[in-house]
Amino acid sequence: MTKPPSVPIRMAAIGMDQRQRNALRMLFSTKCGNRYVLMEEDSSEICILDLDAFGGERLWEEFRERHPQRPLILVSLRAREASDDFTLFVQKPIPVDRLITAIEHQRRHLSAKNEDVAHLPPLDIQPPLAEQAGQPEIQQPRKQHATRKAASLMSESMERAFVGTSPNIDPKDPEQLAKIYYNPEHYLQGHLQQALNLAVRHNKDIAVEGPWPAIHLFYESRKIRVSAKERQLRPYCTIPDATLEVPLRFLDQEKNSADGAREYSIAAFHWQLALWASRGRLPIGTDLSQPIYLRRWPNFTRLVVTPYALAIAALWAEQPRSLVDTAQTLNIPQRYVFAFYSAAKAIQLAGETRRAVDTLLAPSAVEKSKHHGLLGRLLGRLRGDKEQT
Repeated sequence: MTKPPSVPIRMAAIGMDQRQRNALRMLFSTKCGNRYVLMEEDSSEICILDLDAFGGERLWEEFRERHPQRPLILVSLRAREASDDFTLFVQKPIPVDRLITAIEHQRRHLSAKNEDVAHLPPLDIQPPLAEQAGQPEIQQPRKQHATRKAASLMSESMERAFVGTSPNIDPKDPEQLAKIYYNPEHYLQGHLQQALNLAVRHNKDIAVEGPWPAIHLFYESRKIRVSAKERQLRPYCTIPDATLEVPLRFLDQEKNSADGAREYSIAAFHWQLALWASRGRLPIGTDLSQPIYLRRWPNFTRLVVTPYALAIAALWAEQPRSLVDTAQTLNIPQRYVFAFYSAAKAIQLAGETRRAVDTLLAPSAVEKSKHHGLLGRLLGRLRGDKEQT
C-alpha cells in the first residue's frame, strides 16, 4: 500500500458550490487524515472538476488550455471518457474509497513526471462485484414492531396487488427502462390529486364520482369516504384512462355515511391508490440515478406497509440514495423500492434531491451489526425478514 505523503496534496474543486466544497473539506479531514487540503486552482497540484456544473464542458476545455498536463479528476452523473493520460473520470455519486484511489493515482502522476515516466498502469475505479453481494443491516427506528409485523403478514395476493411482480431491470437498457414507468395522471390516483387541488383552491368538499363506487373528499376533516369495499374499488385504480371525461363536482353538504362505506385519511387513501396504480413502477420522469430524500418519517401505523418499507425509509432518512442504489444496498428486488417511492411521492413524503452536494459523494456502506441476540433479530426484521417466534 502506498505510504501517504507527509506534506498534504493541494487539491482544487472547479465548478462546485460552497456545500460541495465543504463536503470535500470534511471528507479530507475526517476520513483522509488531512492527507489532502482544498486550495484555489492556482495553488493546487490536482484538480477535481464537476462536469454537471453550469458550463461544465467549457470549464473542462478552459482548464486544459491553462494546465495541459495538470492531473485532473472529472466527476459527473453521466459516464464519460477521459481525453488524455492526465485525466481520470469517476461517476457520481462517488464512493469515498474510489475518490481516494483516483487522487492517489493522480498523485503518482506528479512523481512520474519528474521520473520521466510516460504512462502509469490503468486505473480500475469501478466498484467490485463483491461489494454488492452482502446484505447490510441498518439501525431500526424505535416503536416500529407493529409496522414490521404488518409488512410480514401481507399475503402473496396483497403483495402482488400493491407491489406487482416485475423483475429487476438494467437501467442502461432503454427497452427495459420504458417498462418501469407509468403516468399517475392517467389513473384514479391522478384524478384524486385533481380533486385535492380543487378542494384546497375553493375550500370545499368534492365528489369524485364516476363508474367506480362514490368517493367523497371532505376538506375540513381531511377525510375520504368510499361507498364500497377495497376489492370493489381496486380494479378501477389499476385501469389507465378510466377517469377520462369524468367531471369533479362540489358537495353542497357533508353526506351521512352510507351502509358499508369506509373512511380514510386523505394521505392514507392517496398512498393506497398510488400503490395500486404503480404496482412496482415509477411515476413517469423519475430519474433512477438521482438521490431520493425523505421529507419526514412516514406514519406507518396509518399506511399500507409494503415489505422492506422500514428499511427503505431508514436508508433515505440517513442520507439520500438513488432508487437503484437503494435496492442494491438492501439486496432486494427493485419493485419494492419503486412501489414505496411512488406512494411516498404521491403524498409528498419523498422526492428527488436537487442539491449538488447530495449527488457528489456516495453514502457510506452500511456495515453489518456486530451485536447479537435481540438487537440482531430486530435488525433482521427491519430488512424484511420474517418474524421469528
